[in-house]
Amino acid sequence: MRLTRRRALAAVTAGIGLLAGCTGGDQTELPSEETESPPTETPASSPSSTATATPTPTPTATPTPTTESPDSTTEPASGDASGSLVVMGGVAFSPMRLSVESGTTVTWENGEALQHNVRAATFDDAAADWSFQSETVGRGGRVTYRFDDPGVYQYDCGIHGSTAMCGVVVVGDASYDGTLPCE
Repeated sequence: MRLTRRRALAAVTAGIGLLAGCTGGDQTELPSEETESPPTETPASSPSSTATATPTPTPTATPTPTTESPDSTTEPASGDASGSLVVMGGVAFSPMRLSVESGTTVTWENGEALQHNVRAATFDDAAADWSFQSETVGRGGRVTYRFDDPGVYQYDCGIHGSTAMCGVVVVGDASYDGTLPCE
């Protein structure tokens, strides 16, 4: 088969299109099953041992704290965080409403390819006056904050906004019956 300019141009164009798709030219979210690396097998060390499948870790950037407060940090995912976990996924915080005791450290973990952050917000008069904004974190990134004082702490994702992604942490004896803008 003879390679003509037209066929060569079509082949190059198709290759560029495939390459652009592989580099993630847009910010659309992919299901986690399609974005995770397949498991790799560990070679057997002796005839009696068997190979064990272990997932390949996804590298994450190490964000730094954005506030001077000693009780708030932004950190990469590693190990278990003490306290309660809120997962960022599907452009939502889950759970959206969380009740904890005073002194609890809450961890927000990004479980998807989209980047997120956690930002203090005030949606109504019930909100406590607090100041916090984390760095942006990618998949697997974690943000933590220790809630020492009782109150209603409202927050959102500064990237996606309060109508898409918001939440509330109710600490201690406080209660919250209001409606969040993302509900």
